[in-house]
Amino acid sequence: MREDTALEAARRGARPDDLASLRRLDAALTWTGFRVEGKTVREWISGFASVRSRWFNAPDTVRHVTRAGLGAVPALVDALRARTLDVRPNEDTNIRAQCIEALGSIEPLPTCAIPALLGALSLPSARVRWMSLTVLERMRPRPSTAALRALLPCLQDRNDTELRSRALRVLAAMEGALPEAVRRAALERLVDPKRVVRRDALPLLGRFANDPEVLIALEEQALIDDGNRIESLRVLADAAPERALPLLLDTARKAVEDRPRRQDLMNAQAMDHFWHEAGLRALLILGQMGARAASALPALSELTYVSRLAPHVDAAIDDIVRDLLRRRAPPLPVERLGDPRAVALVRDLPLLEDASEEPAKVLARWAADLRAFGPELTVRVALAAARRVLGLWEWQHPRHEGPRSALMAMERWLCAPADEHARGAVSHGDVVPSQAATSPDAFSAAWSVTYATLCLPGFDSSQHNLLGEDEGGSLGSCVYAACRALSRESVITWALGSSEESPTPLPPRQSAREIHQAILDEVLPWLCGTWDPVKDVPKLRDELRARSWEDR
Repeated sequence: MREDTALEAARRGARPDDLASLRRLDAALTWTGFRVEGKTVREWISGFASVRSRWFNAPDTVRHVTRAGLGAVPALVDALRARTLDVRPNEDTNIRAQCIEALGSIEPLPTCAIPALLGALSLPSARVRWMSLTVLERMRPRPSTAALRALLPCLQDRNDTELRSRALRVLAAMEGALPEAVRRAALERLVDPKRVVRRDALPLLGRFANDPEVLIALEEQALIDDGNRIESLRVLADAAPERALPLLLDTARKAVEDRPRRQDLMNAQAMDHFWHEAGLRALLILGQMGARAASALPALSELTYVSRLAPHVDAAIDDIVRDLLRRRAPPLPVERLGDPRAVALVRDLPLLEDASEEPAKVLARWAADLRAFGPELTVRVALAAARRVLGLWEWQHPRHEGPRSALMAMERWLCAPADEHARGAVSHGDVVPSQAATSPDAFSAAWSVTYATLCLPGFDSSQHNLLGEDEGGSLGSCVYAACRALSRESVITWALGSSEESPTPLPPRQSAREIHQAILDEVLPWLCGTWDPVKDVPKLRDELRARSWEDR
């Protein structure tokens, strides 16, 4: 009984940012004889030596260690910090790499391991250094003197492009104000010979949004660095929307601009392809800017007459209008939250904190219970979940408009429930992304849209669903796939592609919370009668068009 009490006290006192509290938890687990599959955490870590480490491939050994949760952190940190391990060099790399992977897989993220991860940047293995930076990016360290002393030299390593690139990402993700030395280092990387390094310097420069020199540099990069033009514009759109809008609109127009034909047909076609994709991504950025891009609505409306751009322009306009509505909406009336549907939506989900079950599965079951409230609520929940991750697909595959068209058809069905709209949604959503060429986040996002369309009434989806009816059917599958997309994990099968366009993956619990919040943000206003994120958008869009896009 005393052992159980001590362990429970240690669990309650465990803090992911306090290594001392985790050592007390580790000691309590050791005292009680805690085992995972018959072995202690340290025994599993010793076994890392014989398992060839790969790039975050979650071998069984790592999964067993992470089952101990925060209690495994002290042993992992000690192994990573050890000056030498009594093993062969390749086994040393195996142990340290899997320790890093385990530290990046434990939830909540053990930020007390940041010093050990920074120390790993001086180790000889390139893979260990890269993996350390990847986990540091997720942990978002503060810009302490020690952190900057470890990270800034990485930017000067001429022989390791990956190291420079990943160090820039960590610096961009840091919490807190960044010093002048970081700004100078980021500006220097804009002339790096490697495009990916120049690209990763841009979000870091976005942290200095009030710096005139930085804003000029971002504008210049958008004009002179074709390979990073869109990323420059995306960062500039966040830092200074008014300066980004003209450049974004110009890029969108160039998507259909007639260019002089060269004798080299292949180069001409490649140039057309480049500008078309750049224009489509510019439209995506304009939509993501929301109300901040409202002044661009008149110019966007002129592009709707270009057939190749029309659906993409319509989508951008709708996203801007939706954000205008969101910003002017009144607070949710408390008295309306007593509606049984609202109660079901906002109920607490403590199981998301349960380490024994995948959070995405927990959220899928929660969504499954909402089907009892009828098809409209079911479709709205699916639409909200799929909309949250649609950008992961669109950004990587801007020319493939099927998923976006599918969600727009679902919106038309909600405005006017007709079989033709439902059939159109299912047809557009019938996307089977390439397993070999699609990154896991875009792969799962596409499937989330597919499952969302199968939530429309009148379709037998039982043979297509990822999850059984007891786990949520089409709706559960849609929500599950959306969560997996945010964590950059594939569904159904392995997605073997990769993309530098993919954002930093979220931990599984955070992904589930993000999808849950996206559903609440879109469905609760409709339930409470404050505004409708589906039906009010075309109304306001038509009103604005009738007033020549003047928003009064």
